[in-house]
Amino acid sequence: MTRIAGAGLLFALILPLVPYALAQPTAQDRLWDAAIAGDTTAIVTALNDGADINALDTRRSRNGRRALNWAAWHNRVEVIAVLIEHDADLEARNLTGFTPLHHAAENGSVEALAALLEAGADPSAANHVGRRPIDTARLRGHRHIVELLEAATAE
Repeated sequence: MTRIAGAGLLFALILPLVPYALAQPTAQDRLWDAAIAGDTTAIVTALNDGADINALDTRRSRNGRRALNWAAWHNRVEVIAVLIEHDADLEARNLTGFTPLHHAAENGSVEALAALLEAGADPSAANHVGRRPIDTARLRGHRHIVELLEAATAE
């Protein structure tokens, strides 16, 4: 194959991919990505551009996570505050019934869990198999989370 023919073949293979490479992420994608990254400015921009604060993201997790779930998992306390300020649902569930509190408990995100509890998240909310955030924390061996949740349920 000549160099010119090889270049033509390469061009023919790459050309159909150009629209995907040039595609801009939607406001919704930007919201979820900003929640993961901890970018509060991008969150506000995405919301102003029409993103649904409680929409379920199944791009990275087949069970789905909402922006608040991503923030809880990644221990993004500032993001949690901004999302709550913009009326994110503290009890919104993913496809298995996990709330943001479950995700904070699952990943050992102490500060996120405390912020969610302070905002009024329900520590007794059970997922689809009856597991509460405290059960999830116990399964993962997160003693500090268990202690926080025990104190929250004793109040």
